[in-house]
Amino acid sequence: MIADWILWTVSRLIVLPVLYIYPLRMRRFGMEHLPRTGPVLIVCNHVSVADPIILMAAARKRRTSMIAKRELFQKHPVFAWLLRTYRAIALDRSKPADFTAIRRACALLDEGDAVVVFPEGHVSRRGTMRRGAPGAGFFGLRAGVTVVPAVIWNTQLFRGPARVRFGPPVDLSDITAPSRHARNRLATDRVMTVLAELLPSVGGPVQDPPVGPQRLIDRTRGIWFPPPGAGADADNEPEAVAAG
Repeated sequence: MIADWILWTVSRLIVLPVLYIYPLRMRRFGMEHLPRTGPVLIVCNHVSVADPIILMAAARKRRTSMIAKRELFQKHPVFAWLLRTYRAIALDRSKPADFTAIRRACALLDEGDAVVVFPEGHVSRRGTMRRGAPGAGFFGLRAGVTVVPAVIWNTQLFRGPARVRFGPPVDLSDITAPSRHARNRLATDRVMTVLAELLPSVGGPVQDPPVGPQRLIDRTRGIWFPPPGAGADADNEPEAVAAG
């Protein structure tokens, strides 16, 4: 559609250069790891509400689509129109699995597009990563999809300089398990481990990979400021299928 082409062109020519100046002063690294063609799943950590826009701009020249929580489409009509024009996919996180969003993301990947997911589902400004939703593994295991890890830092409170790094593609071809759910979980955990390893390279905290039993942070919605010495919580609750 014409509006889609206009907005994407504006993003490429105006938004990206603006992000390089004060206050964000964006720096991006690892662009050679982002394939120019073919289906790509970009999996990123989440430290600011500005992350989706910055990551989509940083990923140019790839045309990307983002999976976003449904609430973003409900607050402001103009913002909702912009999201839809940018081909963002509304995800209903109240459902164990939002099949409408899942089918839309799969269709975009099957068409050879790039899709962005934030598997933690919520912002953590201190960079303490949540365990990823297994939907990231579900998309990443689709045939022909290249999984590219991305880490972002200093977008919190628009302080800058914002840093984005794309890492080498994550190989999921050897993932095996008796059930699809188990395969999705293993694939997601592998990607989240890579993100935890990459995050310090852009200034984020050194931390153990967010894998294994659920912790308190994994089940807490909203912006997370973990208290010092917060321990793990091994309560195993049902997991959502779709990435946040």
